[in-house]
Amino acid sequence: MPVLMLILITVLNDGTLISVAYDHVIPSHQPEKWNLKVLWVVSIVLAAIACLSSLLLLWAALQSRQYQGSVFQGFGLPPIPYPEIITMIYLKVSISDFLTLFSARTHNGFFWSDRPSPLLAGAACLSLAISTIVACFWGEGVIDGIEVRGLVKGSYTMWPLWVWIYCVIWWLIQDTCKVITYKLLRKYNVFHINTTQMVNVRGAATFNENPLARQSAGAVEVRVRGF
Repeated sequence: MPVLMLILITVLNDGTLISVAYDHVIPSHQPEKWNLKVLWVVSIVLAAIACLSSLLLLWAALQSRQYQGSVFQGFGLPPIPYPEIITMIYLKVSISDFLTLFSARTHNGFFWSDRPSPLLAGAACLSLAISTIVACFWGEGVIDGIEVRGLVKGSYTMWPLWVWIYCVIWWLIQDTCKVITYKLLRKYNVFHINTTQMVNVRGAATFNENPLARQSAGAVEVRVRGF
């Protein structure tokens, strides 16, 4: 993928991430505390699924050039030229980035369990629209030694729609895996996910790790009840 496409993805993605600061948030009754091990596990699950879906699409697109027995032929789709494969992967990665954001922002359910703020939703829709338009009408040429052409510049013009359908399907799979991961972590209390937030001592995940852990938790309970 040309560097210019990577820059576009980064700029649009960063613009949307800035709007996260104005997202809807339910305040906690206890001091917030990061459980980095849990975040790493969930991040790996989200990233692995996004990466897998991109690799599968790339493989299917490259395979379509042989066509006979290809995945695209099975769905009744024509083979896609190499310059359009580059643009297709750009659009796929761009869409997946924004959809993953909506999956990652909810910890206690699916992405629809907590509606985003109008500013976040608006920023994401604007960025997705720009990415889609760019992928559709990218001029034919060579960038960084790579041939590139817009997805509607060839004989078949429905590629953007198929990419969107593909991304949404994998987004639902990704969000389901996220929910299952959180349920398993909470069921078996992996990395003390159920107790870390209760222990009001930095670096301690259970009450037995620090003499002040139980005392601090008691102090928080008294303040909450008094409030």
